[in-house]
Amino acid sequence: MSRLFLVRHARTASNVAQTLGAGHDDPLDPLGERQARAVAAHFAALGLSAPRIYASPYRRARQTAEAIASALGMPVTTLDGVQEIHTGTWAGRPYSHLHTHVHEWRHEDGTPGFPGGESLRAVAQRFQTALESVFEGEGTPIVVSHGAALSAVLALLLQVPPEEAWREGRFTHGNAAVTELLAEQGQWYARRVADTAHLVTVSERTET
Repeated sequence: MSRLFLVRHARTASNVAQTLGAGHDDPLDPLGERQARAVAAHFAALGLSAPRIYASPYRRARQTAEAIASALGMPVTTLDGVQEIHTGTWAGRPYSHLHTHVHEWRHEDGTPGFPGGESLRAVAQRFQTALESVFEGEGTPIVVSHGAALSAVLALLLQVPPEEAWREGRFTHGNAAVTELLAEQGQWYARRVADTAHLVTVSERTET
C-alpha cells in the first residue's frame, strides 16, 4: 500500500490580498513562517519511516518544504509539474472573480480554464505525471504544492470531475493544510483532506 502526503504552502502576502497569479518568488509572510514551522512539527511527530520531501519550484512552496525537511533531517527535492496553475490573463484579478465572472473562465475552445493559461485537467495531468517519479524509491513522499493544483490533482486521483470539484470547493486547502492519501491496487483513498488541526495554536500575533 502506498502512502502520500500533499501539503499546501504556508501563507503569503498574495494570499492575504486574495489576488490570483502570485509570481514564482512570492515569499511566506510572518504568519506563513509560523505555519510552516507548525506543519513541520506535525510531520516530525508522525514518526514517518524514510520520509522524502518534494516541493514545487515556487519560493513559497520551497520555504514550506524546507521547514519540514529541517524538522525531519532530510533534504528537499524540487519537483517540476506540481507548481500552481498558470492563470494567464487573469493574473492580478481577485479570487472573487472565480465566482462572479465564472462565465469568462473558458479557453477559446470552450473548455474550462484560465484564458491564456491552464485548465484544471491540464494541471491535474502534469501533477499526476510528476507524482509517478516520487514512487520510484522507498519511503513516504511529502509533496508541497499549491491550492488550485492540489484541487485539480485530488479530483483526478479520487475520480471526481475536476470542474465539479472546483465548483463545489470539495478539495479546497487552506494555507499549510495537509492531505493524506493511501493507494491499494492502483486505487487512491483519502484518509484526511485539507487538515489544519496542527495550526490550532498558530495566530496572527507578533512574535517577540
